[in-house]
Amino acid sequence: MFASTNDVAPHALMDGIHVRPVHGQHITLAVVELSAGVRMPEHQHHQEQVGLVLRGEFTFTVGGETQVRRPGDMWVIPPHIPHSVEATGDEGCTLVETFSPPRADWADVPRAESNAAMWPPR
Repeated sequence: MFASTNDVAPHALMDGIHVRPVHGQHITLAVVELSAGVRMPEHQHHQEQVGLVLRGEFTFTVGGETQVRRPGDMWVIPPHIPHSVEATGDEGCTLVETFSPPRADWADVPRAESNAAMWPPR
């Protein structure tokens, strides 16, 4: 399967957080867009999560440890570890994240009205 970021209609996980996933048999790859100032409260899930910052910055708390993450920074979150995020940059941020096993729970999340991606720049 081939896809482009703008070909994948985003799911609105919550106001200010949109995710554009492609799902494989054993993994989900997602481009995640966080609007400036948005905060996702602490949560956890059964998937392992690995990610990379493409643009912007955010404050990430994983298992009680807090760090500011900027372009080029990566992370690994084992299953069931609590984590939260707050977009701290003025322009929001874009991340690439993988989840294993796939995020089947996103199938029921509504799609956002706009399909214009923040990244890549056009």
